[in-house]
Amino acid sequence: MPGFVCVTGATGYVGAYVVKEALERGYRVRATVRDPADERRTKHLRDLGRGHDAGALELVRGDLEDASSFERALEGVDAVIHTASAVLLTARDPQREIVEVAVEGARNVVRAAKASPTVRRVVLTSSVSAVTGEDKPSGYVFREGDWNDTATVKTDAYATSKVQAERAARALAAEPGGRPVELVAILPSLVLGPVMTEQHLRTSPAILVEIMKGKWPGVPDLVFSVVDVRDLARAHLLALEKASPAPRYLATSGSMGLRAMAAALRQELPGSKVPSLPLPGLLMYATALFEPRLTFSFLRQNLGAAPVLDNTLIRRDLGMEFRPPRESVLDTGRSLVDGGWV
Repeated sequence: MPGFVCVTGATGYVGAYVVKEALERGYRVRATVRDPADERRTKHLRDLGRGHDAGALELVRGDLEDASSFERALEGVDAVIHTASAVLLTARDPQREIVEVAVEGARNVVRAAKASPTVRRVVLTSSVSAVTGEDKPSGYVFREGDWNDTATVKTDAYATSKVQAERAARALAAEPGGRPVELVAILPSLVLGPVMTEQHLRTSPAILVEIMKGKWPGVPDLVFSVVDVRDLARAHLLALEKASPAPRYLATSGSMGLRAMAAALRQELPGSKVPSLPLPGLLMYATALFEPRLTFSFLRQNLGAAPVLDNTLIRRDLGMEFRPPRESVLDTGRSLVDGGWV
């Protein structure tokens, strides 16, 4: 039965859709944001609350590095969906700005949950990058039991942050002392789908924004595993509601190449600046030398083919059905056009 849930990082791309899904399922939602008084950054959340009962959505302050903010945010709630994390892919000090922020944030949320007399479960948003290490042979099928033990702060700070944050949260949840708290991790692949607000353009839809704006002279042979943000939000709530969930769930619908994405966007959204020429792989490695968002690790895993992910468990255990990647790509593109962002 719907209850009272706290959603952290609620202004974010995934967090906002989790709030939307929870409200539509009848939950009362307490959403943590950096500054509840910032009407510009929270407008899309306040809009989601309209049409629901008064008090169905409450915005409160939440800071990953402030443990006390989560202690207050978790007062009286039944469960937590922790989507908040550092959104940076690059930083001057990646250990401090990406890894440590993610790890400390996860610890603060789990610590507050264990101290709470009411919280029974934490659903944590992780990433498939916490699974897809480079030590596996070509064609290896990644499943929930795999961990990415090859990423380092130097080679892939984002993946490292996801691995360390999930492991830290699990270790803390299993520690004696405090109330027992279940921890379930949802590990999404590349998240696409309709964009609610301009601030979401800096997250995973950014790759389509750049393609549609014609930033690149051509399209590289990059292949991504994709999950729709609407399906991902539903997966979080299903994991919350499942009587005996698995510890981890890979959330992906399938893979699609960037060139196929570009072709679909050109066909369905004529008039955009989507390029048609292919970019050779060698040029992408050269680009990675001065483009900090590209890493050799990412290119080795995603040029020509994406890591193979098995989504059997989430479909069987949670009854998930996923939108096909092409639908997610086109819905992303339409929302970017409708929003006037491309």
